[in-house]
Amino acid sequence: MTSASVKGLLPVALLAAVALAGCTNPDAPTTSTSGSASSSPQNAGEPPAPPPPSASAQAPLDLQATPTKAIAAFAELYVNWTYRTLTEHQRTLAAMSVGAARLSENQAAASSQADTTIARGHIYNSGQIVSISRDLTSADSWVIVTREQTGGDSQYEGLPAAYHVTIAQLASVPGGYAVEQWLPES
Repeated sequence: MTSASVKGLLPVALLAAVALAGCTNPDAPTTSTSGSASSSPQNAGEPPAPPPPSASAQAPLDLQATPTKAIAAFAELYVNWTYRTLTEHQRTLAAMSVGAARLSENQAAASSQADTTIARGHIYNSGQIVSISRDLTSADSWVIVTREQTGGDSQYEGLPAAYHVTIAQLASVPGGYAVEQWLPES
C-alpha cells in the first residue's frame, strides 16, 4: 500500500469507529463494578424477583415412614373435600409432596381459589381407599384405587359413586417418603 492510500483509509476508519462507538443496545445487561457477580439485571418498573426458596422451605411436611402410609395420607386428603376446604386441602397436599406433585397441587390450589362454580354448586367429594399396591409393570410406581362420591347442588346431586385409579410415584427423602407424582387415570 502506498502512503496516500493509507492516508485515505485513516479518515474512513476513524469515522467508522466513531459511528460504531455510539451503537449500543440499551436493553443489554450492563456490567456492574460493585463486585456483585450474582446480581442479575433488573428492568425498570418491574419488582425485583423473589429469592429462591430455601432448602428447608422445599422440604415436605408430614412425612410417612413407609410408602403405603405416604400414599394413604395423600389419598385420604385428595379424595375428601368440600367447596369450603378444597383450596386448603390442595395447599396441604402441595406441602406434603415434592417435585411434579407439589407443582400440580400448588397450581390446583390457585385455580380452585378463583373458581366460583365450585362454591356456587356446594360441590364436595368423599371417598375411601380400596387398594394400594405396587405397579407390577413399573417398579417405581404405585396403583391406588379409590371409591368416590361427588355431590352438591344441581347437576352434581345424586351422582353415583365410582371407582377411580391413580398412579403415584414416591420420593425417599430424609425422614420418610413423600408423593412425587400423582396421576389420576380415571
